[in-house]
Amino acid sequence: MRSSIAGLALAVGCLLGGSAAAQDPGMAALESLGRALRGAGAWQAQYRQEYIAAGMSAGDEVAGVVMVAWPDRALFRTGDPATQMMGLNGRVVRLVDLEASSCDDHVLDADEWARVPLAAVLDPSGAVDRFTVMDHGERGFVLVPREPGGVDRLEVVLGDGDLPVEIVVVDPQGSTNRLRFTSWRKSDGPAEGSWLPDPPPGLDCISDSR
Repeated sequence: MRSSIAGLALAVGCLLGGSAAAQDPGMAALESLGRALRGAGAWQAQYRQEYIAAGMSAGDEVAGVVMVAWPDRALFRTGDPATQMMGLNGRVVRLVDLEASSCDDHVLDADEWARVPLAAVLDPSGAVDRFTVMDHGERGFVLVPREPGGVDRLEVVLGDGDLPVEIVVVDPQGSTNRLRFTSWRKSDGPAEGSWLPDPPPGLDCISDSR
């Protein structure tokens, strides 16, 4: 579950901060998403996530609330009340599981950063160098990394206001994360002010960068 939530964060972080090769199929939708997300300090939505392991036709579903802010912040709260949380702030990813009483930090290195869709945020002109951008229906786009990486394919369908109603992330093993979003609204960001969730009481986060 942790890897699926992390993949979700990187998917939602796929914004575009300017104009880049607009003649490419799908680029117009990618740019529309970037403009929409930059239209507020932060956004909040309800989401449902289905993780389908490779070779399976259905998987477990979870639901929660997500907040995102351009260009590189996201916070997912799964469950009601939330028992799993994933925060993304810049290159730092934090996973908190209250049921397992765990907290893990991961810092994306330069190689990881260049290979995930989030890289398109900070280097719009280089997006087409790292990803093949294709159209996906009338209001969507597909990103396929040109080099092997953490995702094999990412599909985004936009709804009203050019915000996503569905994101599908396929990993190199064939597992699929399917996310559906509803009720997008402008937000002030996390109430506690931090995009990285607090660890369980009395527990320090374990960082793989140490």
